[in-house]
Amino acid sequence: YEDIDLRVTWRVVPNGADIEVLIANHWMDRVTVPLAWTLAADFADYDEVFGERKQNAEVAVEPEPDGVRFRYLHPRLPLETSVRIEAPGDWRFEGGRLGAQIEIGRQSEVRLRLRARAIDREDPIADEDAADRERRLHAWHENVTRVEAPGDAPIAVIANWGMRDLGSLALLDGPEDEWLVPAAGIPLFHSLWTRDTLTVTWQATMFDHGAMAEAALSAAGRRQGTHDDPWRDEQPGRLVRGAKRSPLARLNITPAARYYGDYAGPFAFIFALGQLFAWTGDERLLNKHLDTARRILDWARDRGDIDGDGYLEYRTLSPDGPKHQGWRDAQNAIVYPDGRQVDTPIATCEVQGYWFAAQQFMAVFSAVRGGMGDAHAYWTSARDLKQRFNRDFWMPDERCVALGLDPDKRPIGSVTSNAGQTLTTGIVADEHLPGLVARLFEPDLFSGWGVRTLSTRNPAYDPLSYHLGTVWPVENATLLFGLRRYGYEREAHRLARALYELALIWRGHRVPECVGGYSREEARHPGAYPQANAPQAWNQSVFPILIQTLLGIRPLASLHLLAVYPRLPDWIPEITLRHLRVGDATVSLRFHGSSYEVLEKRGTLHIVDQPPFDSLTAGVWDRL
Repeated sequence: YEDIDLRVTWRVVPNGADIEVLIANHWMDRVTVPLAWTLAADFADYDEVFGERKQNAEVAVEPEPDGVRFRYLHPRLPLETSVRIEAPGDWRFEGGRLGAQIEIGRQSEVRLRLRARAIDREDPIADEDAADRERRLHAWHENVTRVEAPGDAPIAVIANWGMRDLGSLALLDGPEDEWLVPAAGIPLFHSLWTRDTLTVTWQATMFDHGAMAEAALSAAGRRQGTHDDPWRDEQPGRLVRGAKRSPLARLNITPAARYYGDYAGPFAFIFALGQLFAWTGDERLLNKHLDTARRILDWARDRGDIDGDGYLEYRTLSPDGPKHQGWRDAQNAIVYPDGRQVDTPIATCEVQGYWFAAQQFMAVFSAVRGGMGDAHAYWTSARDLKQRFNRDFWMPDERCVALGLDPDKRPIGSVTSNAGQTLTTGIVADEHLPGLVARLFEPDLFSGWGVRTLSTRNPAYDPLSYHLGTVWPVENATLLFGLRRYGYEREAHRLARALYELALIWRGHRVPECVGGYSREEARHPGAYPQANAPQAWNQSVFPILIQTLLGIRPLASLHLLAVYPRLPDWIPEITLRHLRVGDATVSLRFHGSSYEVLEKRGTLHIVDQPPFDSLTAGVWDRL
């Protein structure tokens, strides 16, 4: 069959997959081709692929006309897989194969379609329901802000592809207002992971006007903790870490159906709500989610601070939960400067920064709604936390923030990327910022591709360890945001260039979840953490937030205001944003270097050229 062409196209749909096969005959005569699909189903949980099988049952195999149905006979898992073929020929399922003889005329072609459908009899999705979800996703794609650059420069391609991939990661599951929730990554994390999902959505809000953020807030809010359940690390007000509908989760063999052991996701909820309100100005959305946000901060104050010392410490109760619950959640993630593991409870530095920024957001939300007493209380609490933090976490000899406080309240003096997150959240005192910024770019931390999770001087450093040496693009994008917040333009450009060149390495610009910590001097390619997802959702939002950051864009939709402060590096001479939505207004803007022009505007919107409020380098003349 050397003259037979076979072209296969896969299309994933909300309730299964369609596989199209085009068979073309370039032979001189009519041919008969035997074709068969080998099909089976075991209904294993994804986690069982890499470990021990913990649930099992018989699978009924039921041949049907032009197909087969696999039915799982587990009494508590009513799952099925239906496979049907649409093609000429007498198709039969025998011996595990769905096959037929296909006749193809001379210089002719035959098109086949295999339709596989996943059926959950407790929550079925019919084909017409799947079509509704796909139409919703198509409408989202149509309304996303587009980036243009001269000559289709890669920066525009990377950002637009990133948004396209985020759309492709939409779970299209659950209630309609949750359809746009993005999965954390493919293939390992195809479910709701709250900190990932909320980080993605706040970073991408400029591009989709908060549509994904609104869906993520609804999904997370519905799953907020209501009672104490140590098996799930659930507590009243706590936000779910992840939610799965996998076999092991549904059987309660693991707590993954709703697991709450996380100190990062709850505050990301408040950040996402702040971004959503800033871009939409919609008080209806603020009112809808404000009680959830308030309960999060009540949990942090009353339960997150385990010993009442004014810091948030985590300690896992569930036997199936992770040891660490901060941004670093790998089992070996927290080490002393000599490489030894740190026991829990631990108060990590970035978590204190999240708490600080979340309280400031809530002060603003309260003021918007007229609750000036609450606003003052949140702001004062944040101020006091900042004072304590700079007293207890700052390491003058290292010019860096300590990774955390150990169970004896001693600083964990390891130098890590977490310190960069405290820069972004604003908890570091102004007098420490110059030293901290310089420290982050020293060779033991900055690899040339980004800031490493751990200094190479630490004995535990491993360039391919999940949290002990790799570079995380999403964390570096957050750090970039902080650099521009305080006016560190040169360092911001250096980091942005590193992320840009990193994206150019990978096919489709899909940088894996985390890349190796190898410096550019020791390796031409950074490598990637084994089993890293690609795409990983929060790496696809890196360039949307990178572009917003370099352009200095800050919305205040409730006042019909858009502040910009573009400072484009020489490798991005020009960027155009098409169909940018701020409140009810829409605008297209073109940016050159440090200037901009309005190409089109509909609705009421005032655009001002203004440095970030916290900039340490902007003078009076810059602001005037």
